[in-house]
Amino acid sequence: MTEQQTSTDSVDLTVDPDVEAMIADVLAGYSGPSVEPEHVAVWNTLREVGLARLTAPEETGGSGAGWAEAAALLRAAAAAGVAVPFAETDLLAGPLRRASGIDDATDATSTVAVLGAEGTAHSVPWAGETDGVVCVRRTADGTFEVADAVTSDLTITPVEAVSAVPHADVSVAGELDWRPVDSTAVRGHVLRGALVRSLQCVGAMEGMLDLAIEHTTERNQFGRSLAKFQSVQNLVVDLAAETVLARAAVDSALTDAIATNQTGERSGYSVAVARSVVSQALAVTVRNAHQVHGAIGTTHEHTLHRRTLPALQWRGEFGSPFLWETALTRSAIAGGMSGAWPMVVEGTDLGDVAGTWLDTITGR
Repeated sequence: MTEQQTSTDSVDLTVDPDVEAMIADVLAGYSGPSVEPEHVAVWNTLREVGLARLTAPEETGGSGAGWAEAAALLRAAAAAGVAVPFAETDLLAGPLRRASGIDDATDATSTVAVLGAEGTAHSVPWAGETDGVVCVRRTADGTFEVADAVTSDLTITPVEAVSAVPHADVSVAGELDWRPVDSTAVRGHVLRGALVRSLQCVGAMEGMLDLAIEHTTERNQFGRSLAKFQSVQNLVVDLAAETVLARAAVDSALTDAIATNQTGERSGYSVAVARSVVSQALAVTVRNAHQVHGAIGTTHEHTLHRRTLPALQWRGEFGSPFLWETALTRSAIAGGMSGAWPMVVEGTDLGDVAGTWLDTITGR
């Protein structure tokens, strides 16, 4: 048994029931077909109850919680179809600020823009809708710098997005207060983002499953409920199986994050497996959820799109499925026949997949 396996065996993913109940109560007020998406109101409520900066250190005004509590909030929000830039502010922008010595004692919303060589970050989630943007750029010598900018100081160009989560291109036109940041922190940002998106996708799949069960048990056709038809049962069972499989893969990566803060030699492997399984499972769950709902699932009045469309966006962020699956495939081929089983059971070091993504984004 490896040292990393020993450390992950003791990890407990359980979240305080009172915290889970509070999360559910908050989100319930912003979910449902009669509720229009309003991310500002959601954020203000999260802030009032101490959930907005859930994982930020207490000395900076945060709640000092960990990955398990953050995962519970991410999954619950995605399952309820509630859009809010919690992940971008608390889990992505905050750690980069702290890693570069920037004051993080703020409850304003933020997102992160990794700039390309031309000084523009493309299709940044929530850009233009948050109070600030943490910009990341690569210097001529290959190191990284971070600047905390207010949105009004940047050039924001909205781009088309498939869901209610807004996206925009971000360009830096003027001078910003750039601070050097360790490249390890920036690579950690990529791994953190990839895990965050996987957690959100699983939450969305769980929301799709709940809607499918509700719809098929309540709606009748030819005198009996849809759930009585074997073909419908097969669709829902496949949806449930893929959701559970994805949850297991993501929980494994979540366990690694709690045990090692994603600094273990197999942390990249755990994230890659989660991304791959989620990607494959999402294709089935989105298709089956819409088949179960029929035409009603594509209407604006039904809330299925609040789960499916964001999930399809999240699947491609922080590295496409192709990027992560290519890393897994190359490692499997390099290990040969004798290396395949240990790779499946124990994991392996995939190398610098996060660095590959950063090289692509920054044009290095």
